[in-house]
Amino acid sequence: MENSVINLQTTLFCGQSFAWLQHGETFSAVLKGRLVQLRQDTCIDQCKEDAFLYHYFDMDFDYASANRHLITLDHPMSEAIAYAKGLHILNQDPWEVLIGFILSQNNSIKRITMLYEKLSINFGTEVGKGRFSFPTPDQLAGVGESELRSLGVGFRSPYIVDAIEKSYLLDDIKSLPFDDALSVLMTIKGVGPKVGSCILLYGFHRMEAFPMDTWMKKAMARWYPTQDSALFSPYAALAQQYLFHYARTVGCE
Repeated sequence: MENSVINLQTTLFCGQSFAWLQHGETFSAVLKGRLVQLRQDTCIDQCKEDAFLYHYFDMDFDYASANRHLITLDHPMSEAIAYAKGLHILNQDPWEVLIGFILSQNNSIKRITMLYEKLSINFGTEVGKGRFSFPTPDQLAGVGESELRSLGVGFRSPYIVDAIEKSYLLDDIKSLPFDDALSVLMTIKGVGPKVGSCILLYGFHRMEAFPMDTWMKKAMARWYPTQDSALFSPYAALAQQYLFHYARTVGCE
């Protein structure tokens, strides 16, 4: 069954999460206060046996039907889907997504992951030898710009301080229409349309989101110069993730 296929390498390192590390054949992250360790050959069984992981890896979503629909659109999309077979959109913690994508600005995935881990080590809770949960807003309360800059956060430091102070805004996002939710998120310093759309997609599973970063702008200009996200409805977010991953790793020239 196609829906049961999860490609961990693609799903975890395609730019939607910065919580995961890989050592050999083992993928690990601290999620909801516990250390999760997965292997490609056993991850399906683990997800079926663990309600949290089942939801986290979006096992209820009908990827088979979505892919069949998107493949009919054109050759670039069918190539991107074939390249990223087994990609799932993760259901992540909104707070962690907010900070992760503030860190993502003008940054590489490798460096974002490093900064994410530094914040966890310095302010989070140890859950295993050398592994820490991502700090909650309460754990970060009182942290200043200078302390964040000392960790290498740089110009993003005031954005994180503002996000800490406004973390309560996340509580009502789920109940808001997309445009209203985006407007609320954009009251946080450093959150623009792209970062806000990423938060809505990866933190709230809003599948109408279509984040436009540099790679997506290149991809759309190259392959869909007269189209917008409406072309991919009702699977805009999934189409975006396929195109983003394909453009970033294969190229769109």
